[in-house]
Amino acid sequence: MPFDFRRFDIYRKVPKDLTQPTYTGAIISICCCLFIFFLFLSELTGFITTEMPTLGEESVWASWQRLTHGE
Repeated sequence: MPFDFRRFDIYRKVPKDLTQPTYTGAIISICCCLFIFFLFLSELTGFITTEMPTLGEESVWASWQRLTHGE
């Protein structure tokens, strides 16, 4: 008798006739989707925007040179 690996399935499919949609579940789903969308947009804007260093700040390359060459 072969071993059945499907016994270890954590995310088992529940038949549709045994599930029941609720308003609470819909609200939680909508809030989660909005939160994911907010996180996506905030990461995207952080990636797109560039920060220009001012005269007082040293560049990343200059700090790398200072760290690697011991100056």
